[in-house]
Amino acid sequence: MKQSILRQRKGSFDSQLNISLFQSNFITGDLKKQVDDEIINYQIDDEFEMIEKQPKNIPITLFNNDQLHQVTKKQYLADDQKLQLAATLIQQRGIPYLKRKAIWMTFIEKGDAKLYFDKKPPQIVEDQIQKDVPRSGYDDKMNYKKYTNLLYRILCAYAIYNPKIGYTQGMNIICGKIILLLSIDGNDKQVELDNVEVIENEEEMFWMFVHLMKSMEDLFIQGVPGIHRRIHQLEQMLENRCNQILVHLQCNNIENLCFCFSQYYFTMLMQKQEKKFTRLILEMFLLYGEAFIQNFIVGILEFYSIRITRMNELERLMPFFRDTMFTSYYQELIKLKKQNQIVQHFLQNHYFEKEPYFIKPQFIPIVQIVEKKEQKLTPKNILNLLHKNIFGKILGQ
Repeated sequence: MKQSILRQRKGSFDSQLNISLFQSNFITGDLKKQVDDEIINYQIDDEFEMIEKQPKNIPITLFNNDQLHQVTKKQYLADDQKLQLAATLIQQRGIPYLKRKAIWMTFIEKGDAKLYFDKKPPQIVEDQIQKDVPRSGYDDKMNYKKYTNLLYRILCAYAIYNPKIGYTQGMNIICGKIILLLSIDGNDKQVELDNVEVIENEEEMFWMFVHLMKSMEDLFIQGVPGIHRRIHQLEQMLENRCNQILVHLQCNNIENLCFCFSQYYFTMLMQKQEKKFTRLILEMFLLYGEAFIQNFIVGILEFYSIRITRMNELERLMPFFRDTMFTSYYQELIKLKKQNQIVQHFLQNHYFEKEPYFIKPQFIPIVQIVEKKEQKLTPKNILNLLHKNIFGKILGQ
């Protein structure tokens, strides 16, 4: 949620007078507040004035079961509906596997997958896929024969579907996670209790992989322009939102952020993560795309900024970025979820935006737009204002 920022002219006559008067014991607290409120109304010269108020933690209304069912029938969601759906998926516990999968598939454009499964890629591509299939994740389930076969078939089909890219290492990790998330074994056991027969659909898995890759193609082409663009964007976001981390990394001879963070993008944050954490990332990616990944990474780095800036050796920083940070953060999210604070935490730290959010807010404001006053803040107007509110009060006027 973005905020407007009240501009103040530091060092100007009006700001200095304001500070000196407010430090005086001559003006009572009530009068200070009254003068402050009126002076603020003069401080902005734009067409509209933005007056920030402290936020109220108004909870987002979550979708109920019937509303979730209706979501699966819609082809388009408005921004407020996306926000409600995001909050529901983040906060709610126990949404059945079939219902979650139905929601996911509403974002996916499908076609005739048989056109790609019935063909074979070039031999060199097929050989590389065969080598990478056994090392596609840290979940033991990916060693099951049915999953290795699914992974092999989907990766080969994608190489046919997108011959310009074919297959590149790293795709196997993302595809393997998708297979688990869309499979029965990779989800809750509630399906078995409901005595529902579920057929694992390799075509759905294929089209989900195709959908994700549309946003990630530039990570897997020659020269990897996608990683350079994302890392540059990440550097800009860190500079604006938590520059102390960027400075600290540079002081430790880490000037190229690719060294620390490139693996985040090539694996879409899915490598080595818990099933529910991976599911959360997938769901938010489906709703908000690449912007969520950037906001999520920077939000976590902000969350651990003190801890990071206390690590002064490369040998400590790299393991933290690669392993410890996400594992630890997932435990924090579990605590927040139990306290029913996880949605507010996401609003404050990760944002539900279509574009990566660059500015670091002090809080999430409620902004009220009021008409601009014609009179502007000048030394003469300040004196008139003080005469009216202070000296008039003393004289009983």
